[in-house]
Amino acid sequence: MIFLKGLWFYVITLLNLKTCYGFFHFEGDHHLRDVSPPKGEVIVIAEATMTQPLDHFDSAENRTWEMYYHYFNYEHFKPGGPLVLYLGNHPFGSFSVLYNYVIMNFAREVNATVMMPEHRFYDKSVPNGDVSVENLAYLSSTQALADLKNFIEYIKREDRYKNSKVVVFGGSYSGNLAAWARMLYPDLVDAALSSSAPQLAKSDFYEYLEVVGDLFKKYGSSACYEKVAEKFQRYEKLLQSDEAIKQLKKEHSICKWTDMKVLENQHTFFYHKISDFSNWIKLHNPTRIQNYCNHIITSNSSIHDWKWNKQLQFDNSYPICFNYDFADMIEDIKENVYFKPWLYQTCTEFGYMESTSSNNHPFTNNLPVSFFYKMCTGVFGPEFDQARMEDGVKKTNEKYGGRTPNADRVVFVNGDMDPWHKLGVLTDLSDEAPARVIPDAGHCSDLWIFDEDDKPEKVAEVREFTKKKLKEWIGM
Repeated sequence: MIFLKGLWFYVITLLNLKTCYGFFHFEGDHHLRDVSPPKGEVIVIAEATMTQPLDHFDSAENRTWEMYYHYFNYEHFKPGGPLVLYLGNHPFGSFSVLYNYVIMNFAREVNATVMMPEHRFYDKSVPNGDVSVENLAYLSSTQALADLKNFIEYIKREDRYKNSKVVVFGGSYSGNLAAWARMLYPDLVDAALSSSAPQLAKSDFYEYLEVVGDLFKKYGSSACYEKVAEKFQRYEKLLQSDEAIKQLKKEHSICKWTDMKVLENQHTFFYHKISDFSNWIKLHNPTRIQNYCNHIITSNSSIHDWKWNKQLQFDNSYPICFNYDFADMIEDIKENVYFKPWLYQTCTEFGYMESTSSNNHPFTNNLPVSFFYKMCTGVFGPEFDQARMEDGVKKTNEKYGGRTPNADRVVFVNGDMDPWHKLGVLTDLSDEAPARVIPDAGHCSDLWIFDEDDKPEKVAEVREFTKKKLKEWIGM
């Protein structure tokens, strides 16, 4: 079995999103779904489409495509009430919005309709129906923001919405879009919440793993940090001889045909092993990190027996192996309709490459930023190299302003446990562009329903502040 980063990333993301899906059925052309969210409140999700230009900035291009959007028409809406837009950029968004604490409660209080326009090339909204490199040329944040502009204008042609104020919510990359939408289209977007948004584009985002390491040390212990470091140092040592590689392959169920003497394959191995930590930790809290350190990491006397998960297998006769062949991974990504569009945006606009370039983390220096440049060229072609990424990053920061976007009526929220906060807006830009950093909070923790181990009192104040500012900015 090929262990595919893109596929597993989405599986991990789905499992960690704090959502429950309830029941649904399909009805009519709009695929109406009756969903039972928390507290028994009934919400009807309707799915529809609108026509968008393929290229908003080329007058000679006349092709179009159908953008899907979802709307949540529930009993609290009153004609003339606000439009609340939740910006999606991944599958499952239309379901996850139901359990987005801030959005649904805000919408209830201001008698709003909630809508979620899909981002081009994500979920069902794929122009021309494919994610070929040629077609992905029409994927960018600026095209997506122009789609949003068209969408707002389209919806507000309806009599019941023509006088509605528009409030935009986004988390992570869509948090970027929320702030940028207010900045670029202030006549259409009246207010925005930008949660856990990496506003600064950066090619070599080595700070990410520094934060991951610091979290194990801060909420676990120095011994926990050192144990993680020992684990990765052992990986490094085992990759230095043929006999040791055999041992490593046996311990970690690596496919027999994977040549672990190839440098790119070694980097691929570290890529996945580091991702076990980096994807997990941003969505968790101090209690879970402490428990993991105390009961899993530091309590295990034999480091090579400690594994993140037990070996997976369908049955005793068909074990699953993990293939860390770089070339195979590249071929898999080329066919992965979920991961490929996001990789394209990072290769051409944002960077965000979580390398081990720094020495201030426990993961050794076996995931250089050059690995990610090779990933870009391997999937998209030789012209998608380091120079192209750095040029794209520069243009992105020039266009949107990095950590100092020229936007008002935006609340910027980050959690200090979220590694992405290193690229976010952490201090007030103005009285009309305030920033809040939530202590002991992770990625988009201000948006989601609490887990039992979370500390809701640390988030409640920021939520109330956000709600007050948004209401003020829309005159309510």
